[in-house]
Amino acid sequence: MTLYIDTKLSFSDENVVSTVAAWHPSLPFLAIGSYNQEKGGFATIFQENGLPLEGCEWPILSSNQVTALAWHPTRRLLVVGWDGGELYIWLEYSWARLEAPHNAALTNIAFSSGGGRLLASDAAGSLSGWQSSSGAPLTSFHHQLGEVITHISFCTPRPSTESSIRGLARAAVAGDENALDALAAWRPRTTAKIREGSQPDNHSCYAVQDNGVILYIDQTGACSEVLNAPGSIMFMGIISNIYLLVAWESGGALSLTRFLTSDEGSLTTDTHVRMAARNGQSIVLAGNFFVAVITGDNVVRVWDSETGDNDVLLNENENISEGDTFSSITYCNLSDTLCCGTAQGNLYLWRRDYRNIWKLISSTSVKGTIKGVSWGSEGLMNPLLHVNCITSAYILREQPVCWGYSPNISMVQKSANEIFINHINENTTIIKSNVTIRAFAFRDQYIAIGDGTDVQIWMCNKDNDLNFSMIRTFPWKTDVLILYNDILVGIINPHIECHSVTGVRLGSLPTSEGEGEPISITQTNKYVIIVTLDGTLKLAEITKKGLKMPCPPKNCYQVIEDFGEVMRASVSCNGRYICLSVANSGLAPDPRIYLWDAANDIITNILIAESSKPPYQTVPIAIIWDNSDPRIVAVHMRSAESDKIYLFFCHEGKLHEYVNWCSATEDYVQTDFILCSLCSPHVVILSQQNIKRLLMSEFKDVNDCDTSTVKQVLDFLYYTTTGNLEKAVVVGSSISGGTSQVIWYSLAKMCVSLKRPDVGSICLSKMENIKGALMMRKVMNDNSMDDNCKVAVLAVNLGMIEEAEKLFREAQRPDLITRLVSAKEGGLLQIIEGNKDGENMLLIKSAQHKLAKHLWSNGETNASIKLFESAGTLVPHVPRMLIAQGQTSVLAQHVANSNDTNLITWWGHYLESLGDLDGALSAYARANDFGEQTRLLCHMDRIDEAEKLCQNNRTAVYQMARYFEMQPDKTENAVKMYMKSGAVSSAVRVAAEASAWNLVWRAGSSSPTHALYAASILENAGQIEQAIALYQKAGKIHMALKLALDSGDTNAMVAAVESLGDRVDPEVAHTLASHLRKANHHSHAAALLATAGKYEEALELVEQSSAPLSEELSERLAAPAGTSGRDVLLRRLADVLGTRGLYHQAAKRLAHAGDKAGAMRWLMRSGDADRIATFAAATRDRNAQLMAADYLRRHADWRTRPDLMRHILHFYTRAKAYSKLAAFYAECAKTEVDEYDNYEKALEALKEAVRCLAKCTDTETGSQTMALQEQSTLVKRFLDVKKIFESGEISAGVTSGQQLLRAVSGRSGLVTEEKVLRLLLRHAPDHGDFEQKLRVIQRDSTDDDRQSTASPNQSIEEIV
Repeated sequence: MTLYIDTKLSFSDENVVSTVAAWHPSLPFLAIGSYNQEKGGFATIFQENGLPLEGCEWPILSSNQVTALAWHPTRRLLVVGWDGGELYIWLEYSWARLEAPHNAALTNIAFSSGGGRLLASDAAGSLSGWQSSSGAPLTSFHHQLGEVITHISFCTPRPSTESSIRGLARAAVAGDENALDALAAWRPRTTAKIREGSQPDNHSCYAVQDNGVILYIDQTGACSEVLNAPGSIMFMGIISNIYLLVAWESGGALSLTRFLTSDEGSLTTDTHVRMAARNGQSIVLAGNFFVAVITGDNVVRVWDSETGDNDVLLNENENISEGDTFSSITYCNLSDTLCCGTAQGNLYLWRRDYRNIWKLISSTSVKGTIKGVSWGSEGLMNPLLHVNCITSAYILREQPVCWGYSPNISMVQKSANEIFINHINENTTIIKSNVTIRAFAFRDQYIAIGDGTDVQIWMCNKDNDLNFSMIRTFPWKTDVLILYNDILVGIINPHIECHSVTGVRLGSLPTSEGEGEPISITQTNKYVIIVTLDGTLKLAEITKKGLKMPCPPKNCYQVIEDFGEVMRASVSCNGRYICLSVANSGLAPDPRIYLWDAANDIITNILIAESSKPPYQTVPIAIIWDNSDPRIVAVHMRSAESDKIYLFFCHEGKLHEYVNWCSATEDYVQTDFILCSLCSPHVVILSQQNIKRLLMSEFKDVNDCDTSTVKQVLDFLYYTTTGNLEKAVVVGSSISGGTSQVIWYSLAKMCVSLKRPDVGSICLSKMENIKGALMMRKVMNDNSMDDNCKVAVLAVNLGMIEEAEKLFREAQRPDLITRLVSAKEGGLLQIIEGNKDGENMLLIKSAQHKLAKHLWSNGETNASIKLFESAGTLVPHVPRMLIAQGQTSVLAQHVANSNDTNLITWWGHYLESLGDLDGALSAYARANDFGEQTRLLCHMDRIDEAEKLCQNNRTAVYQMARYFEMQPDKTENAVKMYMKSGAVSSAVRVAAEASAWNLVWRAGSSSPTHALYAASILENAGQIEQAIALYQKAGKIHMALKLALDSGDTNAMVAAVESLGDRVDPEVAHTLASHLRKANHHSHAAALLATAGKYEEALELVEQSSAPLSEELSERLAAPAGTSGRDVLLRRLADVLGTRGLYHQAAKRLAHAGDKAGAMRWLMRSGDADRIATFAAATRDRNAQLMAADYLRRHADWRTRPDLMRHILHFYTRAKAYSKLAAFYAECAKTEVDEYDNYEKALEALKEAVRCLAKCTDTETGSQTMALQEQSTLVKRFLDVKKIFESGEISAGVTSGQQLLRAVSGRSGLVTEEKVLRLLLRHAPDHGDFEQKLRVIQRDSTDDDRQSTASPNQSIEEIV
């Protein structure tokens, strides 16, 4: 909410007429071209305070006037054109003349968007182009066009990124242009001056000649004609970078046409509109695609060039002075504000809301007839408005309305120098200051007023709170004032200063390097929070000696992700918590509210948005802490729908929303307002320049809001909001003052959101809602109701029907939803018209049925029949109702037109009851009800026709079976028909009634489900064998076994025992065993004895009989763990199994008994090397492993199976039989030599054997070790000889071979004379008599050859 403060411009001369004016695009400089009869034409540059810029001399041309002005977009460069063709520039506080090729009055001067090109045109049709990116402009081109240029519009660049605040905020609204405008107007502009960088440039432009021709001037300065309008062009402008809007007047009408532009400058018509025209038309682009037009009357026409919509200002509830007309119009892109001036000196300002509707936000007046208005800005932050009244000129500065509040007094600024004061007893007064009020502060008895230069101190009279008088004035250049007790705080960049109300300077709070200059400061009680340009938060306490910082500053860049700037910040009254809102690095507002716990240095945040995903389209406008309670804070949020105030309680560093603090229908929601203060129990807002107090809901019935009562209610709200409901109940019970109903209702609603039905039931009783309390007591004791249902019942008693319906849906209770919704007015229709998917179908059908009955009772027959059909309950309700009303003909007609088989069948039954059998038969046929047709045909003795129907339908077969059942001689046919129709129980029943036991057995055998029923009938009838068979088919083996035992049927017993296995009852098993033993079924008897736990008796039976022993029987004879004498029983069973040749099973029993060695002996008898190896590998018994290794070494073919060789090595190693292991290695070496002639592996095996003997603890292994070493030496020498021969040294090899031959002569071992001689003959056959010696050795060895026994007990000396 703003005021516009006007300042009259101070010209150096009197009787000055202003002709043209121009604002600098980014600096608060206003250039005005003026004329004085005595002085002539001159130009003046004014500052935002209305004073001329100091330090520069203005050019004066006594015989000429200023006709055109243009500012460079970013530089301090002003170009001034005169009616004599002169061009002057003002560059950095100095004036200079440009040598320009113009001799006539300058009509247009324009810079490109980036400032790189300057165009100037004169009344003689001359056009010049200048390069103006740096320094003074330089001539680039010149054209003599012949026709006067009236308008120039530079093309805007199409950047890939937008650097302006509006562009950077676009991401927050996902491209929504309307929301974008609102967002740009809502958010603060604290960093606009810093963020606004250099603009991209485009040197091409469009120029309009006075003959209606539009020229396109490209980057090089070349001109080309692109359009010839059929009238005089009055306006031209670029829309959204890609469109060109052209307005011309022809035939007494104004035509507006939007053209689509191309990169080459060509124009394509996009949309067009015509409107009536008068004298004095003025056109302006009003943001996005909007165009505002005034046509010399008292209305503003706004045309949306994108949608074609039109709007007219003023609106119905807005008035303009009688006889006044609009004379000028301008639009502020920075604040999305449209301003119109009138001939009588009135100014009207409109701003768009979130619905894209223009609203009048302010109106003011100046002296004189307004001929022109234009917008500028104070560093791209605060809008400035220039008003030209020919002989006078004004600057209007937009500033927020100043206000002050205390519990008894409220103050609001009404004009530039007036403060309106209103007392709580409705007395009023006005303070009139002699300075323009730009800063204001009110506290207790003092008022401080500042105009940016001086500060006035006003003090109230002790006898009259409304009587204020000024007591002093002192100089202080600050635009911000904060007052606490008698201490003033203000911003003097880059520091914060403190003064007393007497004007004495108390000190300053300096800004260190890197913090940035302070941009905002807010106060709560004696604490202030200071925000700097670089995102630093500084908490300070106001003391008598000045400001003191209780904690170090906090830099938001370090603790908030994607931080851009602080928008709003506020501190709690005890200085512990700071609430703030921020913008991200793209300057888009963040909808989260951040909470800084200064005591613990922790920052948390909470999202305030209707949507949990972007775009949020919400902006925090204000954050205010309570002045006396440090727990409660208010946040003013503006969204795309409306403004709303949120209240939060702060608990342990987190914010908890206090919902429903006021009624949603409060007037403040419907109007423009600003959150001013929070002074419990009131929320203070400024609406329509009036202070309003909004009372919290829980205080509406409070008779006396004294301090203690307010404290109690706030404590209650605090515990309720933070979820501590038990304490809330305790505090609420102690509150007095008539608030019981309100506070308990509030707590009960909180119980719904927190799902605490137990506390909610207490609240209902406290509210004296007896019915609701009794209902909750009943529900709390109902175990069929879950927690959601209990909370829903609580919500129903509180009138929260929507919440209750939602909770019932979560509990998946459609029955309760139906009762709830149908109880509402129009609830049945709501259910019927609702979603027809899933569980909602049940609700819909039930509601349709209820509504149909209701309509029927009201006589709406046709409508009710349709609803009965939709609900699927047409039968039997509708036929019965129609017949009861005597409307049989209506029913007959409805049946004839209906395809509902249920209804047609019901009609057939009705006709049959009347004796119309043929009609009934026809109805059954139409309904395709074969069963009813068959029944009726049998009743009519038309058996042949009935039998034909039995071929099509099982229902017909069933009816035929019923007919046969009634015939005494058709029992078998009836049973067959019942079985064919699937009614097996009926077949069994009919056969039993006829004592046809074979038919009973056949019927029971058709299905295991019905076998039990048939078996019980046969058992009672004495048909034991068939009953036993059916019991077995039904899976009731115990019953079959019991019946067989009672009847003495041995075969049945055997079959039952085989089916049951070990699931026989022990007592029954012993009895059965005795019977089967007598019948020579020894195997089954033994199994049953084992099942009965008689293992010794079972073993004796097995030992005495020759019955075969299966593996299953062996398992059953094995006594389980825990059985007394189990090991003896298992050994005895193993002996029986072993004598029967079942070695594997015998081994398994001994293994279970723990006798691993004994188990290994039975496995060795089986000769199964693989099982022996597997068992030995699994067991940890060394004896068993040693036995396995000896057996495999002696009997297994380990020489061809490497896996067995590895097992032998592993078993010997585990058994620590190193001597046998060494012998096995020696045997492996001998095998390698004898069978594979592989002396290398033999040598490795001998080495392993030596290492094994080294581990042996036997002292008698010395000779074995020597034997192995000797053999190792001989094998190594043999290999050396072999290598010598392979290297080609025959003589050396023969010599070494002869030496080796002598060493092995007469000795046995791995290397023998025969093997050495063969080596010599193979490599040196011509040396010596090796062949003859070989024959002699072979002849001698033939007589002594014998096969090795390969015994495991063979010594190493014997092996090698």
